[in-house]
Amino acid sequence: MGFRKEIIYFILFFFASLTYAKDIVISRNFVLFTSQNLNGYLKPIFTSLNQSLNNALFGTSNLDGKFKVSLNLAFSSLLIPEEQKWFDAEVPEGFFDTSATLTSQIRNGEIVSFLVKPNKQPTIYGGSSVPIFAAPQNHKYPDSVYKTIAYPEGLHLNLMIGLPVLQLIFETPLKNEIRFRFFTMPIQGESFVYLTIGFNQRIDHLFEIFGFDKRKNISIHTAFHRMYRGTSFSLTSYAIGINVSNQFNEHLIGYLGVQHENLDGYFKAIKDTTGLNNDIVNSPFLELREARPVAISFQTYTKWQIKGGLNLLFSFGFVNFDLTFASQPMISLGFGLFLEKKKK
Repeated sequence: MGFRKEIIYFILFFFASLTYAKDIVISRNFVLFTSQNLNGYLKPIFTSLNQSLNNALFGTSNLDGKFKVSLNLAFSSLLIPEEQKWFDAEVPEGFFDTSATLTSQIRNGEIVSFLVKPNKQPTIYGGSSVPIFAAPQNHKYPDSVYKTIAYPEGLHLNLMIGLPVLQLIFETPLKNEIRFRFFTMPIQGESFVYLTIGFNQRIDHLFEIFGFDKRKNISIHTAFHRMYRGTSFSLTSYAIGINVSNQFNEHLIGYLGVQHENLDGYFKAIKDTTGLNNDIVNSPFLELREARPVAISFQTYTKWQIKGGLNLLFSFGFVNFDLTFASQPMISLGFGLFLEKKKK
């Protein structure tokens, strides 16, 4: 339970730290993670974030060349697969040298007197961690620090709520639509900024694929997302794909699409090294003993999404529901309000 509390505190610290100085400074006694283990531990939650950002990019209208402005709010829920609940965690170098330390673990109810590879440990969505018991064979530094290590617990989650989407949708006479999301908050001379630009262009009419049937659409869509705060946090995501839709009647649209997406970015923080030479951090990881900066790169398991759904149209707006097949299967529910109805 103690580790679980520490993880919750860490998550709060991680996001709250974006509100402080340009260069985030943390205590060198923060030894829950090495940078490599933090990367593996958080990768599933950035997968959830990436899929959330690339949600609600199409399917809310029949692109018939009439001008319209809508306000759209979408919510999503993601199913976490078993393979994203664990990762191969980093092991201290000294644990591979039996002259420096002897190790053992309890795996599958059995005690093993060697290092099990891969070193399967939980991600943020996973369950219980497996400690590595170690007995140093030399009581002089640095061998003396090769002691038992315990990895952080996961939060035992099977379902994750995605980031809500709030966007303006501008439909133009060129049979396309532009989706715009923006949020910023100035804090202590620095701003946290979130920006999305999405574009959905109908193309079937250029090749007369459906003839005079204007209720069927083939469109290509793309989106670019950007989040940043000072020099310590930066995130970029994009999506590009193709979608088809059919307006069955004046109240119902069906849609299906596929898209490629990816995520890139970083978080970095430096550690307070005051008095480092006189106060050695008692950790078997060299990175933690030397109080090196924390630096992680954002990655995602999801590279492709296949999405299908239905959109119910009303005089004042719309409601859409869709299902997404991806590395984290997703359900989404959206609501729209017409700020300016369709005009020729």
